[in-house]
Amino acid sequence: MLHSEMNIRFIPDAIPIVFATDNNYAPYMSCAIQSIMENSSPNRKYIIYVFYKEIGNETMNLLTAQVNLYCQFSIEFVNVSSFISEYNLFVSRHITIEAYFRFFIPYLLSGYEKVIYLDCDMIADADIAELIDVDIGDNILAATRDVDVVNECYKLQETNDKNYGRNVLRLLKNPYNYFCDGLCVFSIKRFRKTMNLEDLFKIAMSSEWDFHDQDVLNIATEGKTYFLSWHWGVYNAYHTAFLPENIKSEYEAAVAKPKIVHFVGIKPWKTTTLLPYSEWFWKYATRTPFIGAIFKRMEISSAVPIRDAAVLEIINKRLGFRFILRCIVARLFRSRLAKKIKIT
Repeated sequence: MLHSEMNIRFIPDAIPIVFATDNNYAPYMSCAIQSIMENSSPNRKYIIYVFYKEIGNETMNLLTAQVNLYCQFSIEFVNVSSFISEYNLFVSRHITIEAYFRFFIPYLLSGYEKVIYLDCDMIADADIAELIDVDIGDNILAATRDVDVVNECYKLQETNDKNYGRNVLRLLKNPYNYFCDGLCVFSIKRFRKTMNLEDLFKIAMSSEWDFHDQDVLNIATEGKTYFLSWHWGVYNAYHTAFLPENIKSEYEAAVAKPKIVHFVGIKPWKTTTLLPYSEWFWKYATRTPFIGAIFKRMEISSAVPIRDAAVLEIINKRLGFRFILRCIVARLFRSRLAKKIKIT
């Protein structure tokens, strides 16, 4: 099996967390990791697996140094390039080949009972270990429903349009249960028993899916998915106009107190505009060794030069001067990690 082909470290009593990234997204992934570490329990162990195809040594060294500051955390880098190269996979828009790496989780990390997968553009405000503790019954996967797609389904129902706008919704028995795979909890043994890796990739290569890996997992696991509370999958931009009042109220309750925010709309690092939950991102970004690289990218890509003070002003609108001072101190401390290792 795949695991036997690789020397992957396995910690039986740890909470396993998987990210998939490249050099471009690694700085933003580090912010997600920082938020997870700062909200973790000191009484539990955690291990972060980074699935990758191309990541520079400098980036890996920075991430390792960042994670090593928390004694209950460790990090492993898993190169899946030799496996993914076997498949001719459709990519488009902002979705890259790394999106499909999550398919390997049940087969590369077969020593665990459950494994958490997270997208890089997320920030946690709760102990991620809570997800491992959720009883998902006989299901093979746990995730949160995609509020935008559910809203779309109710809109189509209201307009009596049965020709769903996206192919995957026509294929599902209950499109109202379409989920976002940006956060998944895999039940490893049940998933492996139910779903063959090759079957997943056959589905992936059978069509140019609108939402790529997400559409594939929705098809493959329909009827075998446990739906987590929306508190674990709040979007920073979303649509609820066509939702029934009870569902809308449920989602808005999660918006009021998220456990995880998913930046599916405009990314905080792509604008100086104050976005919903942008202070969450900057709070943790300033505590990573990648903050300089994040600012530099904003300067290069923006028509208006960005300075550190501009982002700190955004934070100040919500969190105040005392927090800014903490951020500056934290940034100075974290910058020591990157003093001898430069990343752009």
